[in-house]
Amino acid sequence: MFPPFIEMPLTYVFSGLIILLSIVGFYYKPLYNKLVYHPFEVFRGNRIHTLFTSVFLHKNWKHLIINIYFYYFMSKDMEYYILEKNYNQIEIKLICLFVLLFSVIASNLIVGWAQRYNLNFTSVGASGAVTAFAGFVALYFPIDHVSRPHKFMPLYYGYDFAFALLIIFAILTAIYRKKSLTNHKIHLTGLLIGFVLAVLFRPVLVNEIIYHLKSRW
Repeated sequence: MFPPFIEMPLTYVFSGLIILLSIVGFYYKPLYNKLVYHPFEVFRGNRIHTLFTSVFLHKNWKHLIINIYFYYFMSKDMEYYILEKNYNQIEIKLICLFVLLFSVIASNLIVGWAQRYNLNFTSVGASGAVTAFAGFVALYFPIDHVSRPHKFMPLYYGYDFAFALLIIFAILTAIYRKKSLTNHKIHLTGLLIGFVLAVLFRPVLVNEIIYHLKSRW
């Protein structure tokens, strides 16, 4: 459950930073204000660093615990398991770092664009990175499967879980787009970014899904 540090240093380092800075941010508002993402300012050329630094902050303990739990396991799957079949250790670290940076910055830019005139909107959290990692991990080897099908849900192959996540986040985004304090748009955006990056680093997965769907039907 906890591999040696040398095997997945990025997962441990970023998990530790997220936990540490989030907790400090709960009680030390100058740090929180320094790192929080504020699209109104960013899209006017200010506080550009917050496109990424906001990943290290969370609104409360519940927000932090949920995100760090899923971030650890999704990042672990990527850094410790799935990429080793195609890349060496240096390439794996670079890919994981790129996915983290790109998913956080891109999801903040995309979601923040709609809020660029909203002076009151701010955003924090690792949700974009978490869902991007989840999408990447689920789709990277789409034909890999669990040991046996779920009793109540037709989820067996990797792409089954990927498409299920897509449907869930799309529905949540549509239902709660104006009613919820939770930023579901960044969940959906991060997931789609994870899909795109999985295809970028392993394009053959598209053909694997197509051929496999044909065989299933």
